[in-house]
Amino acid sequence: MFRFGVWILGTLATLILFLILTQDLQIFAGLLYQITGQSGPYDPPRPGTDAADFFAPTADGFQIHFRRWAPSGPPQTHLRTAILSQGNAGTMDDYYTIPKWLAGKGIATYVYDYRGYGRSTGWPSERGIYRDAEAIWSQAKSRDQATPATTLVFGHSLGGGPSSYLAEKYNLAVLITASTYTSVPDRAALHPFFGRLAPFVWTNFPNRERISHLKDTCLIVLHARNDNTMPFTMARRLIDAYKGTNRAFFGEHPTAGHGDIIALVPQLAEPFLGQCENALI
Repeated sequence: MFRFGVWILGTLATLILFLILTQDLQIFAGLLYQITGQSGPYDPPRPGTDAADFFAPTADGFQIHFRRWAPSGPPQTHLRTAILSQGNAGTMDDYYTIPKWLAGKGIATYVYDYRGYGRSTGWPSERGIYRDAEAIWSQAKSRDQATPATTLVFGHSLGGGPSSYLAEKYNLAVLITASTYTSVPDRAALHPFFGRLAPFVWTNFPNRERISHLKDTCLIVLHARNDNTMPFTMARRLIDAYKGTNRAFFGEHPTAGHGDIIALVPQLAEPFLGQCENALI
């Protein structure tokens, strides 16, 4: 009986250690392609869109694959550039509706694959993804003369991390989040079985904290009530954290799921973006 108890405890300890050491695999799905030696899924720009693919160098020597959507219509806003950051299991190919919407408003729009995703080189980490976002910000500045006052950042799910990072660091004009979280440890703590391991999560992405530090940024938080991945209450906590001098808007959808909301972003965000525009002028 004693030996059986020791075996149970040993097995449990091994499982816990395994979960802690492999947490990057659970947070960054793109790692699966790195481990198997395969390239991630890739689709070229769709016909009929004025989009082109490029690579951007990061400060630590990696190459980030990104797609620039040229403005396809006359300017409808003072915003001139947008940077979109994806969720943990997607690639930039999944983001078509949003850049098409923004490009139609006269906004040059950038979508990119994190290091280790798609054709981007490297191994994803919180610090590394911040560097990826910085590399795209540099591209937007050099290609489209992006300035903080004319730039929008959008993040879906995991993408809320690099988007709120850029918004806070550079005091950008607009931050839009969709189905994102307050922080990775906060989300980990909600797991029914392994929530107690949240203190051992080394990836943070403190979105709520960063939003609380925003100054002039206009905030738009979008979330679906049926989101079974990121709790609806987290969106409310993000809105409540905002203390900036601009305005914060909350848009919800009654039936969409975690990934479904991507296609609904234009319809949900459009009215708020107009109100952001009035507040920014």
